[in-house]
Amino acid sequence: MTDTGTHSRGSRYRLDHGELEEFVFGVLRSAGVDREPAATIAEALVRADLRGVDSHGVARLPAYVRNVEAGGFEPSPAVTVDRSTDSVFLVDADGGPGQHAGAVAMERLIETVDETGVSLAAVSNSNHFGTAAYYTERAAERGYIGIAMTNVGPDVIPFGGRNPFFGTNPLSVSVPTDRDFSITLDMATSVVAMGKIDHVAKAQNAEIPAEWAVDEHGEPTTDPHEVAALRPVGGPKGYGLALIVDVLCGLLSGAGPSPSVGPLYGDYDEPMDLGHFFGVIDVSAFRDPAAFAVDVGDLVDALKAQQTADGTDEIMLPGEIETRTMERRRSSGVPVSESVYDDLRGLGERYEVALPDGR
Repeated sequence: MTDTGTHSRGSRYRLDHGELEEFVFGVLRSAGVDREPAATIAEALVRADLRGVDSHGVARLPAYVRNVEAGGFEPSPAVTVDRSTDSVFLVDADGGPGQHAGAVAMERLIETVDETGVSLAAVSNSNHFGTAAYYTERAAERGYIGIAMTNVGPDVIPFGGRNPFFGTNPLSVSVPTDRDFSITLDMATSVVAMGKIDHVAKAQNAEIPAEWAVDEHGEPTTDPHEVAALRPVGGPKGYGLALIVDVLCGLLSGAGPSPSVGPLYGDYDEPMDLGHFFGVIDVSAFRDPAAFAVDVGDLVDALKAQQTADGTDEIMLPGEIETRTMERRRSSGVPVSESVYDDLRGLGERYEVALPDGR
C-alpha cells in the first residue's frame, strides 16, 4: 500500500519519528518554550505526520517558532482551569500554544468524567491547536468518546458569499472500538484545510481541484497562488457546521468568532486569540461498556461486509487510513519534503539542535 501522506509524493527524506520529536522539542526549548508545552507540541506535530496529516505536522514548526520569537505565543503559559459546574470547565490558555491548553483541558475532562458521565470544557485566550484528533483519540484510547473542535481565522466563504468569514473550524469525534484503532472523524468544515494549499500545492506548484477554493473575485480557481478563500464542504451543510463550531468555540468561550481571530502566519507578534471546545462521554453512564463495544464491533463488521463499488477494495472507517499510515511510518519513517526539511534544518542551525539525516 502506498503512503497516503500529503508530503509523501516527491519527498526526499524519511526521519525516525522519535528522533524527529526530540528535534522539535529541542528547537522549542531553545526558543524559550517551557518543557511541558514544548513536549506536548512536539508530540502533537509528529503524531500528525505519523497519521499522514502532513499539513498540520512539523511543517508548522517554523510558524510556531516565529510566533514565540515575536511574542504572539506565550512560551511560559500559566493555564488556569476553573470548574464552573460539576461537569463544565472554563480554561484560560494564557496566550500559550493551543496544544498545551487543549491537552490540559482534555486530561481534566478524562480525570473527572467518571463523576459526571459527561464533561465539557471551553478554552479561551488560545492559539493554533493542530489536529483535533490529537485530543479525541486520547479519550478513546481510555474507553471514552472524545469531542474536540476549534475556530480559526477567516479563510472560508459562507455559502452564497464571496469573501472569507469563517475559519476552517475543524471538529473531531473519536469512538472507542474493540479493534486496534478508534473510529475517528477529524474534518475541516471547509472542503480542504488551508495548509494543503499553503504548504503542499504552492510548494509543488500543483493545480488544485476547482471545488476547493475561490479567487479574489469569488470565482473557483485551480491555481493555488490565486486562492483568496476556501469553500465550505457540502455547500450549505459545511457552512452550517462552521457556524456551530464558531458558536461553541468562539462565543461560548468568550474568545470571539472567526472574523476576530488573528492569523497563524503574518502577524507573529499578535496572539491569534481563538477558542476551543472539548467534550468527553463516559459510555458507562449510558449503558454497559462491554455491550456497547459489542454493538460497535457489530456495526464495524456490517460496514466491512458491504458490497464495494468498482475500484474500491475495502470500505474504510473514519480514522482507519490514518491508523494504517501511522503503523507504516512508525517503522519506515516520516516522509518530509525537501522544502520542509530545509526549513527544519535552518531552525536547527539557528538554535544549535541537530536535525536527523533522513536522506
